Formats: sequence, C-alpha cells, structure tokens
Amino acid sequence: MKNINFPGKARCFMIQGTTSSAGKSALTTGFLRYFSTEGYNSSPFKSQNMSLNSFVTDDGFEIAASQAVQSEAAFKNPIRQINPILIKPSSDYNMHLIVEGKFHGNMDFNNYNKKKNYFIKKAKENFEFLARNNDLIILEGAGSPAEINLFKFDIANMGFAELYGIPVILVADIERGGVFASIFGTVKLLPLKWRKLIKGFVINKFRGNLEILNPGIKSIESMLKIPCLGVIPYIKNLHLEAEDSLNLINHSGNGGSNNSAKSCKLRVGIVHLDHISNFNEFDPLFFDDRIDARFFKEAPDRPNEFDMIIIPGTKSTISDILSMKKTGFFDYIKDFEKYGVIMGICGGFQMMGKRITDPFHIESKTAVADGFSFFNIETIIKNEKKVLNRKYLFNPKNGPHGWVVNGYEIHNGRTFFGEGYSGENIYTGLFEPAETLDSPSSAENGILSKDKKKIGTYIHGLFGNETFKDFVVDVIRENRGDSMGYNRKTNSCSYDAVKNRNYDLLSENISKYINIDLVKDFAGI
Repeated sequence: MKNINFPGKARCFMIQGTTSSAGKSALTTGFLRYFSTEGYNSSPFKSQNMSLNSFVTDDGFEIAASQAVQSEAAFKNPIRQINPILIKPSSDYNMHLIVEGKFHGNMDFNNYNKKKNYFIKKAKENFEFLARNNDLIILEGAGSPAEINLFKFDIANMGFAELYGIPVILVADIERGGVFASIFGTVKLLPLKWRKLIKGFVINKFRGNLEILNPGIKSIESMLKIPCLGVIPYIKNLHLEAEDSLNLINHSGNGGSNNSAKSCKLRVGIVHLDHISNFNEFDPLFFDDRIDARFFKEAPDRPNEFDMIIIPGTKSTISDILSMKKTGFFDYIKDFEKYGVIMGICGGFQMMGKRITDPFHIESKTAVADGFSFFNIETIIKNEKKVLNRKYLFNPKNGPHGWVVNGYEIHNGRTFFGEGYSGENIYTGLFEPAETLDSPSSAENGILSKDKKKIGTYIHGLFGNETFKDFVVDVIRENRGDSMGYNRKTNSCSYDAVKNRNYDLLSENISKYINIDLVKDFAGI
C-alpha cells in the first residue's frame, strides 16, 4: 500500500479544515458520493466527533449523524465503526461519552484527555476494520488541526493521520474572510512531521471572479510548497444535515411575523432548547410545501403565532425546563394548548408529563423538576440507555391501523403512567414495535390526546416518513378548522430525494472543480 502502514486493502485520505464549519463534512460527503459512483467501495471515518445530533445503526449502536449522512452518500447503511468516539457535551466542562456505539459514561474533558491512549486504541481498531473491508476510506478531521494547546491530545486530526501516514487535504472557507491567512497560519503552526502530510488545499464557498483570486493562490502555493487542489464555488441552497446547533440560525426567527391564522401554509414552531439534540430530524419539514417551519427561542408576540409547536429532544431535560421557567417561555408553551397542537419528542415528551427525576444526575445536577402536565406520566432518568433502530406500526386513533414507519430511540429516561392514571382522555399505543410488541398500555409507546392536540413519543426520525408527516398535517388542519381536504400532492418531493439530489450536487462540484487526478495520485487510488 502506498500511504498506510497496516494490513488491509483500502486507500485513504483525510479532509481537515482551517476552522470548524470550513466545509469538511460537505467535502467528505461529496468525495464519497463521487468515488462511490465511480465504483469504489467507499466508507467514511471520523475517529472522534463532538455533536448532539446522533443516529442509531440498524444493530442498535449510536454514532454521529454526520457520519450516517456520509454513509448514505456512499450508498451504505451506517455501521458503528465509522465513528468510534462520539462526544455529546452536557456543559462547558462535561460530556456524555459514546464509545463504539455504547454509552461510556459522563466525563469531564480533562479526564477524557488523560485517557488518550485508550481512545486512540479504539479508533485504530475500528479504522483497521474498515480498511480490511473497503477500497477507499475518506476520513474527516474535527475542528482545526492547529489547536496548539491540544496537540498532545489529538486523536482526530494530524495525530491520527500521523499513525498511518494518511495524506491530508486542507479546506478553508473564504466566506469567513482571511482565507489565505487561515491556510498559511494553519500549516505553519503544525510541526514539520505533520506539515508534510498536507498534500493540497481547497478553497470553499467562493463567489466572484476567479482571476482576482488566482494571484493569492499562486503566492500561497509558492510560500507553502503545497498545491491548490481546487476552488469550490458557493453552492446556493445546498442542504446537508447539520451537526452543530449554530446552523439553526438559518431556520430561526423571533416571532412577530404577519402570517394570518388562516394562511395557506401550516405554521410549525420548533422550540430551540439550550441543549437541543437531534434537531436534524426536522429537516423534512423545511422541504414540504405545505409547511412553514422555523426554530424559535423565545415566546412570540402573538400567542397564536403557530399552528403547532414541537418540543424536541434535549441532552438535559431538567436543565432546559428550569431555563424556560426562568424566562417565562415555559408559561407560553403551557398555555399554547388553547391555540394549537403540541408535540413532544424524547426529552420533549418527558417534559409533557408531570415530573422528571434524575436521581443519578445523568443529565443534570438538579434531581427533580415538574413538567407541563399535559399527560399523567412521570419519567426517571436511569443509567441504562435505550438505543434502538426499528420499524413501528403507526396506529393513529380513528384512522387506518398498521402503517409501518421507520424511527429510532436514544434515551436514558423511562416513562410510566402516574398515580391516578385512568386513560380516559388519551389514546395509547400510537406506536408499537412492528416485530416484538411491548405492552399496549406502556406510556413509552406514544400518546395521543383524545382531542388530537397533544402528541408524545420517544421516537426520532418520524418526519422522514411521509405517512406520519401527512398525519400531522391533517391534525393541524383539523385543529385550525380548515374545511377543505388538503391536496397531499402539493407537497415537495420526498426527503430522501432531497438528500440524494444534494449528494449528487456535491459530487458534481467535486468532479468539476477539484483536481481528481492529483488526489488519486497522492492517495494511491
């Protein structure tokens, strides 16, 4: 093998960025779609990812959502080996750690760094597994490789690339400004042994006349003795599922819009919690012509600003409830049932109950908090984590039974009916596992209020199912009092089609603007 020093057939290269959000994920995804389309058996790999958006593999392992997306771009089902270490921050100092797809415990960053040898061993084992079973591995780095304070702890960038002599492509985002300084500074901050691994750089998100940029490119090439592999233009309306909540700014608003209650589109507000997680599951709503969806962080001026609000998943249910109570946001949500439909997913579902208890402080330093009391349920946060990816039978009340939907669960909470539960005002069994049926009275199987104005479930990914999305559209319309049946054919194409269109768009840009022959040469492809 030309560029790696372990048994296995795979060739590989790594994408690193001068900064976070420079375009590493997009470039990795584009390369994977390009080479997979060319016939290479390709796989992504990211030794360490920090994200609150996760995904559950078919066999029940938790990985970062961005690596699941990259597998999809490579026409593969995600497996746990593509992301052996997932860090889910729970505060500025602490993390919820996932190792090889399973909960490893809560840890602070200092203790994590002290165990570098253990984690790098795990990263190597999983990488070498992929190398034995693929033609090509495209690795993605994390953040910036030039964090000089973290060099000795690095297992995600140059520290990992050095282990196998992996060639590196450095990508820089020109929209951020100072693109040449960021490229030059990143390279020069690296030790010489790492600098030698950088085989080229890519400038991302360029707008304008390339002739104006070329003199700067030539100067940087001359100073660093590293070639420019290409300049990727800004791709308008490019959509990839985000792993960082900073990306939510593109789908956010502060309320006060002029939409009337009877406007054509159904107005859905998604609560932007402080510790929001798995927010990528709402992406299908933004591509549906029937729906006007946005995230919001504070109570809008008008109580009927939305037809429906969704309380999403969170890494810390109790902390987010307490935060909302301090700002008055809690009261707005509690009062909203007068105006529209409320749905809670995972942590949001837990909030819809009477009480959440965290006796082992898995998620929060606070042990108990009262919820919205929309349902007579209580939740206890336990050490054992439930991680599932499966098919469910979707059984809406007064509708067809047995629709099959795909979804996944990731939660430490266990939810049960509270004292005095009678079941008179709710319908349970909204979702049941398609293969092994849980108890039909289980609160965790999903709850729908009799008036259909409140929905609660632990299942993520439901809006990727057209059947469920159509159901929600009908529920909202019924609550609004819309008299005419909605033409379901007016909605956009399926979300799967949206994703594939964007993977192909990235691949086309890779083919057009990147020096593929040079990439193949230094990667030994």
